[in-house]
Amino acid sequence: MKTDRKQAEILGVKIDSASKGRVLSAISNKLSAKKKFFVVTPNPEIIMLAQKDQDLQKILNSADISIPDGVGLVLAAKFLRESRLERIRGRELMLDLLTNTKKPNPLAGRVGAKFFLLGSTPGINKKAVEVLSREFKNIKFKGNFGYQLNSSAVPVSKIDIGLEKKVVRQINLFKPHFLFVAFGAPKQEKWIAKWLPKLDVGGAMAVGGAFDYIAGVAKLPPGWMESIGFEWLWRLFTQTNRPGNFRRIFTATVKFSLEVIKHKR
Repeated sequence: MKTDRKQAEILGVKIDSASKGRVLSAISNKLSAKKKFFVVTPNPEIIMLAQKDQDLQKILNSADISIPDGVGLVLAAKFLRESRLERIRGRELMLDLLTNTKKPNPLAGRVGAKFFLLGSTPGINKKAVEVLSREFKNIKFKGNFGYQLNSSAVPVSKIDIGLEKKVVRQINLFKPHFLFVAFGAPKQEKWIAKWLPKLDVGGAMAVGGAFDYIAGVAKLPPGWMESIGFEWLWRLFTQTNRPGNFRRIFTATVKFSLEVIKHKR
């Protein structure tokens, strides 16, 4: 986005007030100009993490593009009388970069376009690459599930340090137009901020659990539930095996709402 971009500020985190079309146009311009860039996808849970993690907050606010991936942010911006936000789901923006159904689209249909998927689990990462490769035959995909990181995006062992070097080397040899990172917040944002200057990529985007949906491990909620902002309720009942699921949803709904109300006073 341009330096004079319109933004809303929610609990100290700046988020772009832009349509999906404008975001795609900004991505297209940056790729054409060969300007390396970083896309973040904050949601209420990530905003709450940033309240106690100043490094994460700084990274979110320094990103080139910040999209509101959560209806809670749209409602919070309205409540706080900030700039109007249009919800843009990170997983949908990711797929929009691959399809030709959204205009303008910087990469759709481009023969030889390359995407790298980093993160998740070995099985999910592999499956996501397979699914996308079958669906988009004119695009090249490569993936790696990564390695163990702590909350500061630092490898937890000597073995992981070695794996990190291999991952960086693999990405740079592939030279993808776009890198999708799914380590989960705040690891993915910190990893991109640390490594982007050293990577031979066009742009990078933090995508959270997007690979789960692509691989078919997580089911998408019905459209009517998404439209009224009840996607969190769907996750509560369909992702019962996910560690800390209830705590995360409670934080993203109840705690976030209370913090926004407190902030307005």
